[in-house]
Amino acid sequence: MRNPLSALEAFARDANAISAPERDTHASLGGWLAVTKAAERLSVLPMADRAAYLQSLTAFVLPPSESRPTLVRDGDLPPKDPTARLAERFRIEAEDMERSGCFEMAFATVAAICRLVAHADLVTRTLATAHLGRIARQLGDYSTAQDCYSCVVTEAARERDQPLEAMGLLGLGALARMKGNRPEERRLYDEALTRASPGGITERSARQGLMNVAIAEDRLPDALLHGWRVYDLAEEGGEVQAMILSNLALTALKAGFVRPALQGFLHVLSMTGVLRIRMLTFGNALRAAAQLGDRARMNELESVALEEADRANVPFEVASFFLSATEAWCALPDITVALRRLGRLELLAAEHQFHELAIRAESLRTQVTTAARSARAMARSPWNAPSETLWDEQVTVGIHRLASLRS
Repeated sequence: MRNPLSALEAFARDANAISAPERDTHASLGGWLAVTKAAERLSVLPMADRAAYLQSLTAFVLPPSESRPTLVRDGDLPPKDPTARLAERFRIEAEDMERSGCFEMAFATVAAICRLVAHADLVTRTLATAHLGRIARQLGDYSTAQDCYSCVVTEAARERDQPLEAMGLLGLGALARMKGNRPEERRLYDEALTRASPGGITERSARQGLMNVAIAEDRLPDALLHGWRVYDLAEEGGEVQAMILSNLALTALKAGFVRPALQGFLHVLSMTGVLRIRMLTFGNALRAAAQLGDRARMNELESVALEEADRANVPFEVASFFLSATEAWCALPDITVALRRLGRLELLAAEHQFHELAIRAESLRTQVTTAARSARAMARSPWNAPSETLWDEQVTVGIHRLASLRS
């Protein structure tokens, strides 16, 4: 199990991970340091001393909030127990840290909360553990993430709490995806869906995972079925809707509906500033523009994407962007640019042990450096669906709904 850094060490590590221009203008960094230090302090204080310490925190350190974290148990109202409420409040701050790529401070904060709630009720304990697993996964510490998610599954199964068990299974499914184990990924998401509360967060997340698997396996009707269900369950205009629309646009691209796909990607870029979503969307938008032969659009998109990649502390999504960019420039074709993007992909895949991306990078290098350099050869790549394919009514209806969006 990974040991958290001290608050100051985590702050220094995160500050170094963010690009210099963003670090200089990031108003939240100092506030998050105070939050992490407060969580550390609370986790070691005797119960009798915690109330007095909390009262000493200024509103600028931990102001009251009516929000809730994204990881909550389906159907549960906000907790009434003071410790559970406090745990949620700190986890809200940790999620803001995650969104900005400050994963070490997020990990240190939630690790402290896990200590704080070690003897709390099942829901409070397991939610904090699942949250810690998610941060560990984003840090590339798959062993710690596996331990956290497995603990959630074991405890929830023992208490026969299916929504909580589903949450642990979802985390294990995400790990399987990052390791490139698609059969296990599909099995875990299917299992999570059977335990999910209908219409709840776990159903939404399980279907989102199953959509990703269906896209990878070219089961496009299934991808659209899961995707639009998630879209309808998600908060209007929120992060989940943005991510799902990006995946729906990718489904359209794989089905050969290139212009609706590009329109969908551009719509996503107009509605979210979350870098992990934007990096994936930029890559797929490049692929769509390449299929249209629109080099000007590719240059415009990539100029912004490369700038954002340099400050995005989300290595898996950045590596995925460089994979898509490589494929896009091959399809145009521009082999010189493709080789530069491929080099960035290979470095990231090796550094962070992204096994599936490394395998795909190796395959791409073979194509780029052999006779498959031609546009005709690259047009046969798996993501470019053959034009003679006839899609059923479900696909057509799903694509038309995507085409009706306006950015």
